[in-house]
Amino acid sequence: MATTTPTDDERTAYQVASLPTEYGEIRINQLFTRGFNRYTVDGEDQPQDLLDDLERFGTAAFKDDVRNAAAREPFVDEPGTLAVLATLSVICIKAHPKFEDVPPRKIQPLYDVRELYVNNLGSLMRDYSDGTLQQDIAEVLYAKDPGEDGPHPGRVCTGIKEMPEFDGGLYLEIPMAAASRQCLVRDDQRPSDEGETAEIRTRVKDNNLYVPAGDFDEKYSEYARDAFKTLLRVQEDGLSEDQQTWLVANESAITERIDRFLEGGNHDRIWRDWDRGERLVRVLREAVTHAADDTATVGAFHSAQALYDALAAYEPDAAWKQSIQNRVSSPRSLGNLLVSQQDPRRLTVKHDRETNQYRIDASSRGAHPITVESIEDLFELPCMANMAERLQEKKPVRKDLYNFVRMVMWLPQYQESSLDEIVADLKDVFSQWPWYDEQETEYQIRYEFSNTINGDTPLPMNCDNDDLQRYCIGQDQCDYSIWGSVPFPDEMYDQLDGPGSTSEF
Repeated sequence: MATTTPTDDERTAYQVASLPTEYGEIRINQLFTRGFNRYTVDGEDQPQDLLDDLERFGTAAFKDDVRNAAAREPFVDEPGTLAVLATLSVICIKAHPKFEDVPPRKIQPLYDVRELYVNNLGSLMRDYSDGTLQQDIAEVLYAKDPGEDGPHPGRVCTGIKEMPEFDGGLYLEIPMAAASRQCLVRDDQRPSDEGETAEIRTRVKDNNLYVPAGDFDEKYSEYARDAFKTLLRVQEDGLSEDQQTWLVANESAITERIDRFLEGGNHDRIWRDWDRGERLVRVLREAVTHAADDTATVGAFHSAQALYDALAAYEPDAAWKQSIQNRVSSPRSLGNLLVSQQDPRRLTVKHDRETNQYRIDASSRGAHPITVESIEDLFELPCMANMAERLQEKKPVRKDLYNFVRMVMWLPQYQESSLDEIVADLKDVFSQWPWYDEQETEYQIRYEFSNTINGDTPLPMNCDNDDLQRYCIGQDQCDYSIWGSVPFPDEMYDQLDGPGSTSEF
């Protein structure tokens, strides 16, 4: 029997598109070939048709309503074509001159394209499949690690069924012998309304676990976002230099859209977690602090020339600080940056017809620094205090625990500590809350410490993170900021801005 390939078999194309990390480059390139074949008529390539669809897809990704609608109805009707248009759109975006030497995780349009891809793929799979494709995906999402006897010999997911006895809805049926801890779904793994009980949503019947289909959707969306990087890497490696040059030279609509965002000052449409001003002021403050008193001082008004002289004489001790220093090419450019990014809590600009005056205040973003001698000192931050108050009533949702542990990971006093020492101190803090269970808490903490990204410790959340908004009192009302108030070491900022930094995208 001939082996099917993604190029000539739709089912195989869906399998590779939905689970690219489970296949090699040959299969993924065959998926791309399927997509490119759409732009061949009677053996002749139709490059203009490809460009037209590419620009339509790439510019549509900038629109929230299009990305959201794609989750309900496919924007692109075929998996190979979707993979081609999404990866080529990213290649065009990364080639924009404004993004030269910018880490991909900083570029918001890349996330827009990926979101359109993930939403489109989800609706394509839903419309195409009879459920067997979802079963294949469940083999990856819910299977336990192989034991001494190897992987589980049977199917991980034996069906997707309506279960009236469980208050209705679709459930994935997973034999207990094949199940991993990923099958145990709790309400407190995600934000919940006040008063909602943190009960287990996974059901048990006849030696099977029944996992709500909604959990599958969430886990798969997370997987697909990460798996998109696999498709992109293969596409980038597979295109020749001439092909990429042709693509970038002939595409115009995506580039023009980015240019319009830049010209209009729509920084939030271009930069992810736009906050260059805070770190610029932080480096400038350090430079002024180290400068001679006759050059500039913190808390006093100075010209852009005086601040530039202080910055030029400063010798930063971290790569991210050097990067910010190198972006400032003249007193004029520094003045423009300060005016465009000013925040009265960290910087005061006195406008004058001839020469503006600038005052760098004593702490970044008006962020009151805190001394962290013990973990409990973190509760000086209003958001953490609000979280602590909630934890008196309810167990932490996953993102609460994630954030708490990652903040502790980066505290200077724990950089040289053993994991056992950190876990013991964290357990001591968690023991104050009524839901505390020693074994469960230790397991959860150790799990978070093992959950690295490419071997790197993930960064703590910053104040703009959506999951912190439940506890935030409002940044315009707060005298603190997580990245500005907590004494994180420079190594954290090296990871944030360095060329080898962890890439979320």
